[in-house]
Amino acid sequence: MKFLECSEAFSPGGLSGFFRTHIVEGDYLKSGAWGAGLALDRGVFVRVRFAKEPGVIKTFLNGFSGDYFVAKTVVKEILKRSDINRGIIIEQVTDLPIGGGLGTSGASALATALATAKLVGYKASYMELARIAHIADIVNGTGLGTVSGLVVGGAVMVVSPGAPGYDRVDRILVGSNVKVVVGFFGPINKRDVISSDKISEIDKLGEVALEELVREPTIENFVRVSRWFAEESGLITKNVRKALEKIDKLDVIGASMAMIGDTVYVLTDNDLLEDVVSGLRDVGAKVYVSSIAWTPAYLIR
Repeated sequence: MKFLECSEAFSPGGLSGFFRTHIVEGDYLKSGAWGAGLALDRGVFVRVRFAKEPGVIKTFLNGFSGDYFVAKTVVKEILKRSDINRGIIIEQVTDLPIGGGLGTSGASALATALATAKLVGYKASYMELARIAHIADIVNGTGLGTVSGLVVGGAVMVVSPGAPGYDRVDRILVGSNVKVVVGFFGPINKRDVISSDKISEIDKLGEVALEELVREPTIENFVRVSRWFAEESGLITKNVRKALEKIDKLDVIGASMAMIGDTVYVLTDNDLLEDVVSGLRDVGAKVYVSSIAWTPAYLIR
């Protein structure tokens, strides 16, 4: 078999507004999360190529070598299914922060799956590769329903949980003038939240939030119920609280906390964009401006 020299793919990031976990013990395809979020035009670019040493998987993020286990899990699974004993080098590039509730792990998994399958000639459908990414995200404790939104794009509602093809996802109509301004303070370990004693209470709030959004699927209601979820769950951090108090003085569409990170996000139009960016920087946030990405993850070459 003649192999490519390298293959590349891109996945948008995935900001989570609220969630309700759905864990089915021993069945990752049925496990996932209800909830809603936004695909971002900022995301994760992945290039994969063969290494000289067979069986070795090397991972890099923004040029730095490290044990990036989600992407590594995806590659191991595809190599096993392909029955190919080759070493792989995974180069990931992102301009989004890690651990901020912006779906970088799910985006990495999905882009890695698309690029690796192309590189090794693994003949699989888009949804099959998305399911590999979904499982990698779950087993590594980095996400539950992120990949469900990334294979669709836009402002998404996961109305039935599970792996792509097992889930049910709908989208909210949003005008092209809406900007997503993210203020990042630091990462939060998702395992600490998902495995906490409060998760059953948080899940009940997520169920109510989704019911309210499905009843009125607008971008204004998305950020409103997301804020209600963040407030009632007690997940809002001190940094996010300070940022929200600043932003609430502006006539924006709305603002809340990205799940799950020490991260605030603001939905606004261009008229107030500079005011929002300035306000978030004033409270010490690292600011990222994005549009909503209506194109799902895709193979570049």
